[in-house]
Amino acid sequence: MKGNTKIILALILVLSFLLRVYNFKSYYVFSHDQDLASWIIKDILVNGHLRLIGQETSSQGIFIGALYYYMQIPFYVLSNMNPLGSAFLSIILGVFATYSTYYVVSKITNSKAGLISAFIYSVSALIVFIDREVAPTMPVILWSVWYLYSLFLVYENKYLKGFVLWGFLIGLIWHLNLALMILSPLVVVAFLYSKRILNLKALLLGIIMLLITSSPFILFEFRHNFSQIKAVILSLTTEKGLVQGTSKGYPKLDRVMQLVNKNAIGIFSKSNFIRPSIVTLALLITFVYLVKSKKINKFWATIFVLWQGLYIAFFSLNALNPSEYYFNGMNIVWIFIIAMGVSEFDKTKNQRVILYILGGLFILTNVNFVLKHNTDKKGYVEKMDLVKHIKEDSNKHNYPCISISYITSPGYDLGYRYLFYILDMHVNKPISKSPVYTIVYPHSLVDRIDKSFGSLGLIYPEYERYNKKEVEESCAGANSNLTEPMFGYTE
Repeated sequence: MKGNTKIILALILVLSFLLRVYNFKSYYVFSHDQDLASWIIKDILVNGHLRLIGQETSSQGIFIGALYYYMQIPFYVLSNMNPLGSAFLSIILGVFATYSTYYVVSKITNSKAGLISAFIYSVSALIVFIDREVAPTMPVILWSVWYLYSLFLVYENKYLKGFVLWGFLIGLIWHLNLALMILSPLVVVAFLYSKRILNLKALLLGIIMLLITSSPFILFEFRHNFSQIKAVILSLTTEKGLVQGTSKGYPKLDRVMQLVNKNAIGIFSKSNFIRPSIVTLALLITFVYLVKSKKINKFWATIFVLWQGLYIAFFSLNALNPSEYYFNGMNIVWIFIIAMGVSEFDKTKNQRVILYILGGLFILTNVNFVLKHNTDKKGYVEKMDLVKHIKEDSNKHNYPCISISYITSPGYDLGYRYLFYILDMHVNKPISKSPVYTIVYPHSLVDRIDKSFGSLGLIYPEYERYNKKEVEESCAGANSNLTEPMFGYTE
């Protein structure tokens, strides 16, 4: 790596870190998934339960692997079990993904394209906010970058490293997103294009690595009569309701293409001033040009077409209703294409001027979006402030326990229980007749609130209704916050 390249890469990595760490506390979304993760980590650390699974996914009977939860443990320990510490895991992984993008694209093409791709990855507001998510699906793009590298190694006849890396990554899919499995056959394409005799030793080591990294899933399935495999089959074959806004003739394909287009334009700008389909078309034209001019060879052309095509075909043909994050694995291909296109469009002074202008606009629009991101004011900060206030008020009135009710839509009553736990609060259901504090979201659902915390509202108990003896009797039982079942959580 040349001196200038090192300096530019270092600046890109610093920028990547700053955009991911900026306002991390206020931007930290603490909802049901993060609440569940906290209880899972508490189960491991406090209960001593070495888990094979994490939370149940949106598909009944299918769980996500526990790797991401184990990775968060050091941050919980360092922050005295405060979930805010886990945000730094995502920040670190995001910066590492920025470097990984440079490394992999540089190996496949050249350092110039590598720097451009890392720059795009570091600044893109879409990627920044994906990297800031504290969720098991967060490392999907990082996985995709290294999966691309494993295909490169196999194609370059470096079978030992290639198959071992491939096996390692495929074994991690359960811990990230099962949809990544659709990319697993691409290794066959890489092998066929390598035009060499198969190295059986390398393949065997790759399979061994696959068995090692997927051993938690295999062990869980043996223990539970292959329940997840059955659930996956059921999920893929059970028709779901159509998503609003999709066309009648080809509802799933239409929905998929909406999301693909949205992701494609999101890489470059989160501002909606260009039609997403125009950006996708421009990327396709750039890709065709790179193939025609032989800047991208037949192997990579085949890989990229199959990579994107497998996503589109899979989610168009099965019964799943896809969400945006299902398509995060496609982003690395778009970044690769635009990095190659930009590196080639740099031959004359006029071309460089155009690139500098476009690069400046790219930085301004994306950095501005990150710095001025308008949160919905119901994240970690607001919830923690609200819970702390409830504790202070209940202590002021000498309540040994309280109960919580919610005035909100289904789902928005979740994401509080771990915060009650770390503040050592005894919280019951209102049926217990403990003093009732009511959390409201949004404020418009009620005529009045007593105190607001961002977009969250709080209504105090009717203090005059409660006397000391009745409150003590209502608090004599178990702490419902610790004993009541939790949606998506299992031990």
